Amino acid sequence: MTPKTVRRFLPILFLAFAWPAWAQKGPSSIPPGQLDPTRSIAHPQLFSSFHKPLPEEYIWTREDSAVGNRAHIDYRSPGLHHQTAPHYFRVAFNVAQVPAHATFYLAGPRSATVYVNGQLAERVSSDLLNPLGLHVFRTDVARMLKPGRNVIALEVVRGRGIAGFVNSALSMQQIFGEVLVAKLVPAPGGVNAPAILISGPNWKGTLHAAAGWEQPSFNDSSWPAVMPLSPIEGAIDLFQWNADAGLYDWPSYEGASPFLAHTYLPAAKVQDVMPGRSSFENLEALTAPESPAGTEFTVKLSSIAPGEEYAPGLTLDFGREVSGRIELISDMAKEAAVTIQYGESQGELNHGPYLGVNVLRIAAHQAGHGPKSAFRYVRIRFLSGGPELKFKAIRVEDIYYPVHYQGSFESSDPLLNRIWATGAYSAHLCMQDDIWDAPKRDRGRWMGDTDVSGRVIDTVFFDHFLLKDTLSRLIGEPPVTQHINGIPGYSSFWFTALRDYVRHTGDVAYLQSVRPQLLQLLQFMDKEFDAQNQFENRGKAWLFVDWAPNLNGDTEEARQATTIEYYRAYIAGAGLLRQLGDAADAEHFEARAAALKKSVQATVWMPADGDFGPRWQTNAMAVLSGVANPNQYSAIWTQVLSHVGEPTFRPNLITPYYGAYVLDAMAEMNHRADALKWIREYWGGMIDEGATSFWEAYDPSWPKNNPHSDLQADGTTGYFASLAHGWSAGPTYWLTEQVLGIRPVAEGFSKTIIRPDLLDLKWARGQEPTPHGLIKVDLRQDNGMQAAIDVPEGVHATVLFPVARGAHRVLVNGVVRTGTPAESGTRVAVALDSPGHYELRAQ
Repeated sequence: MTPKTVRRFLPILFLAFAWPAWAQKGPSSIPPGQLDPTRSIAHPQLFSSFHKPLPEEYIWTREDSAVGNRAHIDYRSPGLHHQTAPHYFRVAFNVAQVPAHATFYLAGPRSATVYVNGQLAERVSSDLLNPLGLHVFRTDVARMLKPGRNVIALEVVRGRGIAGFVNSALSMQQIFGEVLVAKLVPAPGGVNAPAILISGPNWKGTLHAAAGWEQPSFNDSSWPAVMPLSPIEGAIDLFQWNADAGLYDWPSYEGASPFLAHTYLPAAKVQDVMPGRSSFENLEALTAPESPAGTEFTVKLSSIAPGEEYAPGLTLDFGREVSGRIELISDMAKEAAVTIQYGESQGELNHGPYLGVNVLRIAAHQAGHGPKSAFRYVRIRFLSGGPELKFKAIRVEDIYYPVHYQGSFESSDPLLNRIWATGAYSAHLCMQDDIWDAPKRDRGRWMGDTDVSGRVIDTVFFDHFLLKDTLSRLIGEPPVTQHINGIPGYSSFWFTALRDYVRHTGDVAYLQSVRPQLLQLLQFMDKEFDAQNQFENRGKAWLFVDWAPNLNGDTEEARQATTIEYYRAYIAGAGLLRQLGDAADAEHFEARAAALKKSVQATVWMPADGDFGPRWQTNAMAVLSGVANPNQYSAIWTQVLSHVGEPTFRPNLITPYYGAYVLDAMAEMNHRADALKWIREYWGGMIDEGATSFWEAYDPSWPKNNPHSDLQADGTTGYFASLAHGWSAGPTYWLTEQVLGIRPVAEGFSKTIIRPDLLDLKWARGQEPTPHGLIKVDLRQDNGMQAAIDVPEGVHATVLFPVARGAHRVLVNGVVRTGTPAESGTRVAVALDSPGHYELRAQ
């Protein structure tokens, strides 16, 4: 296409060209170090620096509010057509002078009837097929206002709600759709101004209204005050689970925690251009960081109403997965309307956008935003506002948590370098309003996901605040009366994530602060067993190990694997209790762990088969937890784990999530070379299929024509699956731990093992942050391994250095050191107790 034709499309009608699903296949051309567009930002612009949280509050009828009324959090969402009784609200307010425009905004309910001074102002309902949990309704009521006292009365039905699972009554009430927010603004639609009226504690609400309730003269003195829940930007729990996605066109709504930052990204390219009967000018402005005056992107709408079929549209490709929202800045004198749809893949964009297709109205000379989500592609169709729609910019507002890439990894294998960087970026994308499973779906805190992504965050970013806040909110305040996320296995991972956090950060003060919950959760978990230490699932919880047949739901295999996860938790929990000086409770749960191991060895281990059943997940966790004895490793490898990486078939499906534990188990069994091969095939397979962040689910054998449509996760298949999932980032920490060899074994890296292993690489180098500074490792293969290691003050490192079998000596900075034989004489342990630079090689 020539520049001239790119600049202006003739107003002819043609069908939109749908790029084939495989068009993005192949590794991204973005260098690994530039994959994260925020990596080089030295001075992030925090939301707290330019945005003051909005004061309008979520409210609800006091009789039906979860907040303040229900001691036990109910995680069961009401059915779409359940609990649809009307709720009634009233508020009186004064107006000194009636403005020319008075826009009333309402969000939360699925339907609303609005009365102003007894007159019907609006009767509206949302499309329940739209996936957004709430919608913004707006109407101009200036003609109904009068100087002096005014009354607004509402009859509403709760919002459709969404699926969600949060340890917060406030958040669950929002997720269920049991919220209402309103404000009256003296300005045209889409333009914010100091409000005449906002929802808050002065409103009244009831489930039972007498005749005439909507009239200004009605005596509402018997109505109770509403339950004020929170300002709509007043709590981090209100930004979870896509629950606030529908507030995208609420005036001045940002919906981001004050510690988050933003930046702007132009599209990498424009495609699927369909002008219909209209025409486009200056398309190249959409891929430019800035557009000089007179070169704004312009849509010249046909004088014939375009209709849905012929509305001009185009797709913006941002070149990688991003987390944020689309922004359109108007350069015109009247309101414009467009539709917005997102896709992590072109398949999702065109055939099943997760958040649906949503109308966005952009006020004159204002900025409009689409919903917050994660995506690579945005499809925009231009509906009205002509004859000319001019935009100063159409770009992504990238919303991110500011971090520094302190950890690093490079090697002689470019694919591994990209895998490490992609895992780091995947984890960073999930660092938003706490650590989420994914920035598209679910946008929520999940403990299993955090167990993996938290290790990546420790390894690469060394962030304390977000990981600590996530762990705290997942378990909640004492007393502990429920499993983490309602899943017994996820209760187990809270302990291992906490242990890893303390080992990396040395934050013993935080450990001390959660000691009550730590002990209470162990005690709560221990109620699940019978006298023979068989897991009974007495609380009838949903069991989850992995998205594979019989490893989720209350099945025998899920119970067995959960018991093994419990053993790992008891060992981790007992170690943490001992660290806190609680020897008695530590000994109790060490004894409980021993009893569980004995039970699993007696009932799950199959001596004739040499395995803990046929599943990769169960055997990997048995090895990793210590339930399996070292003398069983050979049989487990031969019978089960040696088949990892072979073409799979049901039920041998595995997600990248449990793949991380399989990699750890393979390293524990000294099969690191096989693990590295699988990393290249499995995670490298995603890279080869165009991934710029790692996917929620994957199998190399799944169809390639439209890979996103065939992903299997969360009990379903298709575009619902996330293409940026933190639980899939395991190879990033694994390469640091198993190739560079850096692994803390006591709080704050006070004791550290460094076990370098180049495997089939010619060289590798990198670093990991500690509370004391960076540990740096540089490895070369030259007539044996050569290693350069930098150890900061406060770190006592033991290097397990490879030697010829039976050798005992290593050159350290040119001086012969005799080490302690390790790993059957193939390595020697050499202590590096002083800070400094060390160069090691076998003598």
